[in-house]
Amino acid sequence: MALNPQSVLTKLDSTTSERLSALNYLKNEVIGHTQRKEDWLRHGILRRVVRIIASAALGASKDAPSSFLALPTFIDEDNARLQALQLLASFANAGPAFLPPLYAAGALPAVLSDSCLQSEHHQIVLGALRVIQDIAAAAVSVSPSSPISLTSLADILFTDGPLESFYHILSQQTSGPSHSSAGQISIVAQLIKDLCREERHQSALVSSGILDALATKLAGFAVSEGQMLPRAELIAQLEDLEGYIPEPTHPATGLDNILGAIAAIISDSPYRACKLLYSPSILTVFPVANVDPSKPPRSSCGPMELPGVRPTKHLDFEPMNMLLPRTFPQILNRPVYPSVGTPREGLSRNGRSASRFHSNAAPGTPPEETFTSNNDVESEEAESPLIPWLITLARSRRGSEMLMATSVLTSLFKAGFSYKTRETDLSLLVVPVLLNTLSEVGTRMKDVETASVLSIIEEAPAILGRLVTDSEPLQKAAFESNAVKIICKLLKDSYDPPPPLARSWSYHRSPNLTGELPPDCRLGEEAGQHRHLVHRIKVRESTLRAIGAITTFKDEYRKAVVDQEAILYVVESLKPTSDNPISVVIAACYAVRMLSRSVSILRTALVDHDVSTPLFDILQHHDVEVQMAAADAMCNLVMDCSPMRDSLVEAGIVKVACEHAHSHHAPLRLSALWALKHLVLSSSIDLKKRCVEELESGWLVRLICDDTEDDALFSARERSDRQPTQNGLDDMDEDMDMGLADDQNRAWLSPSFYKTSTTHNHSDIRILREADSRLEALREAELNPIRKARHDDLAIQEQGLGFIRNLIGGAHSSNNVDSPNETTEMIDFLFNTIGQERLFDILASKLRVKVLHSYSRRSATGSEARILPPQTKIIESVIYILVHIAASIPRHRQLVVSQTELLKQLAKLFNSQDREVRVALCHLINNLTWQDNANDGPACSQRALELKKLGFLTKLEALKEGDDELDVRERAKSALWQMKPAY
Repeated sequence: MALNPQSVLTKLDSTTSERLSALNYLKNEVIGHTQRKEDWLRHGILRRVVRIIASAALGASKDAPSSFLALPTFIDEDNARLQALQLLASFANAGPAFLPPLYAAGALPAVLSDSCLQSEHHQIVLGALRVIQDIAAAAVSVSPSSPISLTSLADILFTDGPLESFYHILSQQTSGPSHSSAGQISIVAQLIKDLCREERHQSALVSSGILDALATKLAGFAVSEGQMLPRAELIAQLEDLEGYIPEPTHPATGLDNILGAIAAIISDSPYRACKLLYSPSILTVFPVANVDPSKPPRSSCGPMELPGVRPTKHLDFEPMNMLLPRTFPQILNRPVYPSVGTPREGLSRNGRSASRFHSNAAPGTPPEETFTSNNDVESEEAESPLIPWLITLARSRRGSEMLMATSVLTSLFKAGFSYKTRETDLSLLVVPVLLNTLSEVGTRMKDVETASVLSIIEEAPAILGRLVTDSEPLQKAAFESNAVKIICKLLKDSYDPPPPLARSWSYHRSPNLTGELPPDCRLGEEAGQHRHLVHRIKVRESTLRAIGAITTFKDEYRKAVVDQEAILYVVESLKPTSDNPISVVIAACYAVRMLSRSVSILRTALVDHDVSTPLFDILQHHDVEVQMAAADAMCNLVMDCSPMRDSLVEAGIVKVACEHAHSHHAPLRLSALWALKHLVLSSSIDLKKRCVEELESGWLVRLICDDTEDDALFSARERSDRQPTQNGLDDMDEDMDMGLADDQNRAWLSPSFYKTSTTHNHSDIRILREADSRLEALREAELNPIRKARHDDLAIQEQGLGFIRNLIGGAHSSNNVDSPNETTEMIDFLFNTIGQERLFDILASKLRVKVLHSYSRRSATGSEARILPPQTKIIESVIYILVHIAASIPRHRQLVVSQTELLKQLAKLFNSQDREVRVALCHLINNLTWQDNANDGPACSQRALELKKLGFLTKLEALKEGDDELDVRERAKSALWQMKPAY
């Protein structure tokens, strides 16, 4: 029987029994009927339903706490709250158009209150979580104007109050006969998996203890399946860690959601990945210790060790490896790669990160400042058994569980926490499984309706891309597993029109009523995007990233992409539209950047599809992330071998790139300067002069000379340091400076670093104290803004010096007989523009130790001065600038030789550990002692004599006789042969 809407509204404001009756009626009325939901929405039903939930929260805050002996009773008020939550979930499930009224009615604050998420009744907790889950599902396809997007929802959920409730939920036990908490944990994990994308959210989830809680659940899965390491319990007893052995996790919790949440939090952060490995439950279930199974249990176990940051030591007893098929490196049981040296991760052949996505990763720490513990240097460390266990999961599980296990494994592998031999394991055991799964589900992209299968198609290519980035063996394994064909097919399918949805409720607005109704009584402006279109956009971004990752090194792989006729779709993805959001455009720029490394593709396929036009357009996009990605892709398009260089110059690339080089955003300055460096290489003298004039000589000097980011950070901290005084707090202790501010921002240094439900104090446990120290150093290396500012400055200075090097180094054409004259003219132009003495002073300053700003008054005495030695890449650039000057005319060679202080600095570098520095010095001596003609003879002899007085002859002889590198010895021999007759 239909009731009068006004009478239903009256009942909702009446007694509890009347409320229950009205809520039951509303549920039966609207569930499954979207049109009725819209009708009831106009009557103001949402605010009244939310009021029922909020009133319960208010009542709970006023009530005195009940006795812990009192059993929770599900009374009518609780039933009404549950019915109200179910009604809200039904409205949220109706689609994006209902999100604005839900937001206006205050649904989220009511649902996120402690009375809902920390209720003593599991039905209410589950009902509240389902409301949030449905809101998040609807937010996936919202229009940009909606007040609730995935990012804004994450901003609401990942704050102190809700995070405390989530931690409470995740800390529940699921091993009892009643596994009601398993559903709650699964939803919370899924929310983290779907919403956690930004650094600030990941950091909040770590500091609130949620990563540790998820790690405990993951370890509980290993316990429930009997895969806890042999004698792990005994080791835990010996190390006082028995309180951290988790209860078995119920299967209903959802292993895929737990793994997905962990993968979303740790992402590409070595610190957060290490936080997972050093979580007490992971250390307990997957201990690293020398075990002799032939001895009695009590005497068979050595002390527990921390898993290595760069593990190289293989233990005699590694039982988790027995779950894996034997591969050749495992049989050898030793690393197949050197354990000493700079890791390959993050670097391409030209020294630049091939995986650089500005949208989701900050610039890394320079090699000189990368964290390495004393243990890493002085002794070898073993790998965590969690790594082979995850490989086992990736091989034995199917669907989303396999995918999420691979995602966590990828984060640990890329962070360097696995043996280098695991690269072979991943090539043989994981990559084929991942691509086989993607091939199977990819064929059903057009007609599948299952959300889990759609999720696999969306996420698998991106995970594959992360895994194979900067790894030739893994890229080879992916290519041989038909990755290019599979990925390119998915990319092309993503541009097919989405299938029509089944006819149901048709979104419409009543124009005569909309303006008169309050926000909680009217639908949103738009019904949201087609859900299949949303899926296709995600697949597009994911596949573009995979294409870029696979084609990092080999021309063969790039040509395979061309053969699959995918270039058209890559170029189409460069055009920002409603179907190509910013994330897709950035991924397309990355793919173009990798594909354009092939000169043949640069001159054929990319030209045929006119890639330069959309790329130049987005170089001027309003979003700085898009500008950076476009500038990165431009680097190869403006090279002298590119047929697109002239058209880009005519379009105005010089002006746009120079504008970006003046940006306040350091990564954009770096990308623009990198593109300009490539643009002036072997270009005409007019274009070179135009670039210098547009960039402005004064700004160029600042770029290569000043510590812009370091100075900006220092100034900002000085202002914040003075602020307490300006506020009348002159009586503060002298030590209340930036050092204190740093301490306040380092909650992770406190004894509560591990937030667990156990009663143990982790500071009393040896292994956890060691983990504290390691994590502190890792976080300092990764998140310290001083390090980031220093890295940005050094990277920009390196490219600025490289710009000068290319400016004076390459002639317009190697066939031009006047090339030396062009080089001479450019050197003189540079001297006149910057100043001859000023340029040599700058070059000399780059070879000296630099004293940096101190960020604390406590270090003002000088005992804690920040010292930065000359950086290798900077040194190389300085020497090659001098090499080019010395390659000009005798007058310029004489100028270089007259720089006595500069040459003294160079003489100290013959013992450099870097081969390229020693080779460059040999080139410099060769050029300085070159004799143009007979008239240059006396001057050449004088130059050689000056170099001998400064010790260069002795240094060259030492290189000739004792250098380990054949190339260096030969270059030194050539320089000596030319230098000795000159004097």
